[in-house]
Amino acid sequence: MVVMRGVNDHEVVDFAALTLDRRYTVRFIEFMPPGGEGVEWRSHVVPGREILELVSKRYPFDEIRRGELAGPAQDYRIRGAVGTIGVITPVTGHFCDGCNRIRVTASGMARGCLFSREETDLKPLLREEGAPGLEKALLGIVRFKPENTGSAKTTPESAP
Repeated sequence: MVVMRGVNDHEVVDFAALTLDRRYTVRFIEFMPPGGEGVEWRSHVVPGREILELVSKRYPFDEIRRGELAGPAQDYRIRGAVGTIGVITPVTGHFCDGCNRIRVTASGMARGCLFSREETDLKPLLREEGAPGLEKALLGIVRFKPENTGSAKTTPESAP
């Protein structure tokens, strides 16, 4: 759930409650700038610490050890819940150096980072080289992931 102030922030606790009796992992993600100069986005950001405060008003929870594939999320479990919640903080807590994600657009372009302008077109690789070519390309993207692409646009100082 991308949490946006004044849009869906009132639903955070309800989404967290989905983990009480289901083995769901609900992830809350800070709203990130949509791009473009002059676009005012900061007023929509609900910082990760505030998301956790909203949940804690209704449910006590504990931080849990991150799984190997957790990516940039900090994970928590509501006491007694079977599922987990996670918070991803691209605005207030950069995680570029620990990110293990690749972004693939709807048009089949792969990026090592959501904010990266460098893309690899996966469609010809799938058509011409199949799985070996695709694997080689994806490993190359991971190997050369940017270390801190998003920080120029979204610094903690620029967050609300």
